[in-house]
Amino acid sequence: MKYLIMSCSTGGGHNSAAHAIEKELLKRGHDVTFLDPYDLVNDKRGDQVGWAYIKLVQTMPKVFGSLYFAGEMVSRIPVMSPVYFANAGVAYRMKGFLKKNNFDGIIMSHIYPAEMITMLKRHKVDLPPTFFVATDYICIPFTAETDCDYYCIPGEDSIEAFTSRGIPREKLKPYGIPVHEDFDKRKIDNRALEEIGLSPKMRHILAVGGSVGAGQMKLVTDVLNGYIKTFNDKVDKGIIKSRKLHGIVVCGNNEKLYKKLHSMSKEYITVLKSTDNMPSYMKASDIIISKPGGLSSTEAAVAKVPLIHISPIPGCESFNVKYFDAKGMSVYVKNIRKDLASAISALLKPENRDKMLKSQESTINENARNEWCDFIEEETEFPQ
Repeated sequence: MKYLIMSCSTGGGHNSAAHAIEKELLKRGHDVTFLDPYDLVNDKRGDQVGWAYIKLVQTMPKVFGSLYFAGEMVSRIPVMSPVYFANAGVAYRMKGFLKKNNFDGIIMSHIYPAEMITMLKRHKVDLPPTFFVATDYICIPFTAETDCDYYCIPGEDSIEAFTSRGIPREKLKPYGIPVHEDFDKRKIDNRALEEIGLSPKMRHILAVGGSVGAGQMKLVTDVLNGYIKTFNDKVDKGIIKSRKLHGIVVCGNNEKLYKKLHSMSKEYITVLKSTDNMPSYMKASDIIISKPGGLSSTEAAVAKVPLIHISPIPGCESFNVKYFDAKGMSVYVKNIRKDLASAISALLKPENRDKMLKSQESTINENARNEWCDFIEEETEFPQ
């Protein structure tokens, strides 16, 4: 079968979910095209849209939050939103692209292409089955005004959030958020550790700010470095019986943050830019400290690593952190300077780690990617 997968670079989670499905469908022998629909305008437009989002989140997260909640209010009005009409020009170009390529199914992990597909449907364009993949634990603004054939949502307890917005129950498939297969297995051997520059003789704590490098990462790095120094001193003195700790801070696409942290002397911290080895770093870690992106949080749970959430970007991440904290799948640290160290200490204790990992395992479907691809194959091989 021939599939089109569409995503946009406004946050790395959308692309990560899309690529997870892409790789699985390719493994199954299908023909897959991955597209940022803004590239149909020109080959720079997709990057420009992503860059604008990243700069807004990095420099003015409260403004982004205000726009998000304004979108919540607008999306409840029974008329099509400005977001829908803003994508009209790209939808027109997409019409020709689809006619030329004759896909058997269209999969979207971002609201923008879903809006474009909805516009084409309203103009009676003949389309193959369409599938939308949610990447957060809430129904984000404007999802309800899209008209896809099916919606992959995080789980059974997310159904009400989507039906309350008017999306028909029969369209909802609560398989979970799909993550790349490299996150599936928890164990990582010593050779793999050494390949990414980590010592098998140490315990590792990973701090990530998502693809945008958000989340007060400078403060996190300061607190983490101080905590590790104190911990390792106690190990040297025999007060604590444990392997020493080492910290890893990943700055994502935030070049300014990377330069700032890299120039500072951090004896116990390794500072990285964005990395293609995130599955290995996650699985190598005893604890992950992260802002509550829907995809990155799911990746941590699938990799079976205890999780500390910090600094949600106002909007859907505010809902994600509430969901994970309420389910016992993460610890939410609101005051980094005051409470991060104690949260780390708590999750280094086996009983607390085990309790959180059991909560993650019982809530998150680590097989979501395969179940979703099974369903896509069924619906496109034998269309209704």
